Formats: sequence, C-alpha cells, structure tokens
Amino acid sequence: MSAELDHLWTLHGLDEEALAIRAALARFPGQRADLERRVAAERARLEALKHRLSELQKERRVLEQEIQALTEQERRFQSQLPLVKKNEEYQALLHEIAGVKQKRSDLETEVLVRLEAEEQQQAERPVAERALQGAEREAAEQLERNAAEEASEQAKAAAIEARREVQIAGLSAAVRARYERVHASRDGRAVVAFLKGACGGCFRGQPPHVLQEARRRDRVLSCEGCGRLIVWPPGEG
Repeated sequence: MSAELDHLWTLHGLDEEALAIRAALARFPGQRADLERRVAAERARLEALKHRLSELQKERRVLEQEIQALTEQERRFQSQLPLVKKNEEYQALLHEIAGVKQKRSDLETEVLVRLEAEEQQQAERPVAERALQGAEREAAEQLERNAAEEASEQAKAAAIEARREVQIAGLSAAVRARYERVHASRDGRAVVAFLKGACGGCFRGQPPHVLQEARRRDRVLSCEGCGRLIVWPPGEG
C-alpha cells in the first residue's frame, strides 16, 4: 500500500503543476482580446476621423454650391437695376441684393469654419494612422511572444499528462477509479496532504484515528468533507 500511496503523492505534485500550467494558459485568451481591443480602438479612432473629414467636405461643397447660386442670383438682380423705372421698385431690388450679399457672406463664413475643421482633421489623421500602425505592430509582436509561451506551456502540460498516466497505471483499479472521479469533480485536485491535522483541500479537521491511520500509510484515506484522497507526505513523522 505504501507504494500506491507514493504514486498518489507523485500524482499530487503533478496535478499541482498541471493546475499552475492551466492557470498560465488561461491568461492568453484575455491578453489576445486586450490586444485586439486596443487595435480596434485605434482603428475606430482613425475611421471616425476619416468619416468626420468626409462629412465636413460634403457640407462645405453644399455651402459652396449655395454660394454660387446666390452669386448668380445677385448678378441677375444687378442686371435688372438699369431696367427699373420706379424708385420704390429700385429700392426693393437693392434690398434684395443686400439680402443676397448677407446670405452669401454668412455662408462664406461657414465655409471658412469648415475649412478650419478640415485642416484640424487632416492634421490629426497622420497621428491616428501612426497610433494604429504602432498598436498593430506591438500587437503582432506580443501575439508572437504569447504564441511561443503558450506552445511552451502546452508542451509542459503534455509532458505532465504523460507522467501522470505512468503514475495512474501504478494504482489499483479501485483506487484509480476513485482518483479519476475526484480528479474530474474537483478541478484536477484529487490528492491533497494533511495540513495541521486537516484536509489540505477543504481544511476540514480530521479525527485522531484518521491521522494515526495516515501515518501508518497502510491504506488510502478520503476526506468526508470534500471526497479528496488525503496522503500523509512521505518522510514526515
């Protein structure tokens, strides 16, 4: 039985290593998502700048068309002035011309405002493009490093699994079944040590007679609280 307990104790160590590796592997998806979010944010910023610039240009072209129409309208009014005979009609036409000029002046001011906004967007665009390129480059470099680390951790996990299979083969059928059942239900922690008279998994205190049996190392013991297999560490009194 001592040999079987030694197998279980070795499995305890291997399972703890496997848990650490799983924890290491678990961080990679989150890191990838963070990198993708950063790149996506920089890309969205650039696209927003492009969209705003396009909208400003469209608005400016509409205003320029309106200005052109007002200019032509003023020319028509100006051409009508020599033909007007009555003073009140002449004054009314001058009033119309003044109104057209004012509208055109207001629109020209709006065009200048949009031109300034366009210049600002044009100035910000190279900055956003460089930020996106930097984010893409850093993401690619980090993803490459992560892929190498992930492959290394996966290789370690495969090696540990191979060693675990060797140790499992040394267990009796009954103990193997118990181990595998608890291993599946307790997130890979099927074997724990006694810690200050308690189960090292759920920390439930163990009766004195269980501790005495554990020291003798003549049978496999289970915690009544969590069901894990409890082993007295080899070499401890």
